[in-house]
Amino acid sequence: MKKLFLILFAVICLRLTVDGQFTDDTNKQVFTLTDTVIHTSVKDQAMSPTCWVFGTNSLFESDIARLYNLRFNLSEMFIARYAYIDKALRYLETGGTTYFEGGGQFHDVIRVVRKYGIVPEDVYPGLPDDNISHNHEKLDTAMQRLVRGFLQKGTRKPDNDQIKQMEDTLDKYLGVLPESFKYAESTYTPMSFAATWFPYANDYAELVSFADHPLYQPFILKDKYNWADDSFYNISLDDMKMVVDSALHNGWSVGWEGDVTEPGFNNYQGIAATDYVSRHYDEERLDNYKTEQTERDHMLHITGIARDEAGKTWYYMKNSWGTWLNPYQGFIYMNENYFRLKTVILFVNKRGLTKGLREKLGLD
Repeated sequence: MKKLFLILFAVICLRLTVDGQFTDDTNKQVFTLTDTVIHTSVKDQAMSPTCWVFGTNSLFESDIARLYNLRFNLSEMFIARYAYIDKALRYLETGGTTYFEGGGQFHDVIRVVRKYGIVPEDVYPGLPDDNISHNHEKLDTAMQRLVRGFLQKGTRKPDNDQIKQMEDTLDKYLGVLPESFKYAESTYTPMSFAATWFPYANDYAELVSFADHPLYQPFILKDKYNWADDSFYNISLDDMKMVVDSALHNGWSVGWEGDVTEPGFNNYQGIAATDYVSRHYDEERLDNYKTEQTERDHMLHITGIARDEAGKTWYYMKNSWGTWLNPYQGFIYMNENYFRLKTVILFVNKRGLTKGLREKLGLD
């Protein structure tokens, strides 16, 4: 996540000096969208390592629109705040051996919703002191110093005073959480809001494709980001593509996590593409992941399928870097070659999976 953070900063600096070289709409590729789903407007995570929340909340907003015909704008910083607490508790419990930074994963959002609820953006924007954009440099530094300080004192389970110190730090940089709030003329707590408008938090599956694990079985992905040892379902690479195609065709969007540090990913041009075609995708993908040539450094929300002027397939993906650096109003078009090579995780409502795949995974 830190690497991506620096890349984003470099992108902004380059945009200021190149004066729109890459965002000239006259040179952008032309696409025709085919299967698309309802989606909310593009947001900007700005200088915060929170793409995981923006991508997941965006998918939730699409699902709520599909199921209830309602447009929600969900709070990313409510989720990020509670995830920070959970990561801190786990970090201390394990003696400092687990991931403790501002990043996260799809299932971290699900965990927060189950444990703490969820709220609309206007209830908790996470922008105190009239700030207009997210910048978590000071927050991340403060939380690191505080919690590592607890660890150095031998703390494995923080007491009430230490929990309060963490809460006070989060209050300072994200704002104070409301105990209750009004929405549509009713009063809610975060938990009652989630129970009313988001009762299907258990209806999601995370999918990966790794050649060194049995197909159609869940397993715990051992890497630094999976700090809570959550399970993923392992499917074939052909299944990964089929999941996206089928889900979108049936009105369900898909969360995507993968590598955007490749030369073929260009937010200025709104394109993620490679001409490279592997003869042994499974082996190459596994080797790239183990050697960190492929990293899990960004999350996007797949909301459609498109065709270029040559009839080739691209995926229409909502980003969380705002709209001003991009010719497609904040969206990225990803070609199939890039998808096959650099996709690591997919996140989708189980109802978006085909019946055959649900049966293979034991989800029916």
